[in-house]
Amino acid sequence: MIKSLAKFWEKEFEGFIPKAHNLKHEYKNRWVRFHSLPESKRYPETEDEYVEILRRHNLILQEIVGDKEDLYVILPEYSESGVPTKPEENLTNLVPISEYWCSIQPFKDEDYDVFWHLHASKIVFTGSELNDLFRLVANDEVRNIMIVCSSTKVVFHPYDGGADVVLASTKERDELKKKHCDWLSTHPEGF
Repeated sequence: MIKSLAKFWEKEFEGFIPKAHNLKHEYKNRWVRFHSLPESKRYPETEDEYVEILRRHNLILQEIVGDKEDLYVILPEYSESGVPTKPEENLTNLVPISEYWCSIQPFKDEDYDVFWHLHASKIVFTGSELNDLFRLVANDEVRNIMIVCSSTKVVFHPYDGGADVVLASTKERDELKKKHCDWLSTHPEGF
């Protein structure tokens, strides 16, 4: 599984270090951001708002990957050591059987080193398997998650407040933006 993920990543993202939050800068011509709540509200306060977040995330995923598609769910673990660790138990309970993929150093700090150890799980997506994970992301309890579909060449990066999506082409991105224009940011650069 990891070899196929690594091969796909290298082919499609040409040496780009898999830092989820930088996708929007590096692949701007294929990137779009959708907000997960009306009026760009960042954090849910009611169960109805959680339902809306899950609806939007699952709908976008369904549209960009289709039915019964294999997805890689990339889960980070953070440490001050370059030695890989395992993802937190609350994540592996939600997305079982994680395999170590790679470690990256997302930024340099003079006082200490920070490493992200990325693990991948493979799931078959049918529509709601990631709801518990999406809830943690919505509450900012989990960060830097990526969901990758190699067959459609897309990356879905949920964050607290929305999701960044990198599609296979500008045309596909523009079609998805048009379809869900009410979920877009009013910021001139789409942030």
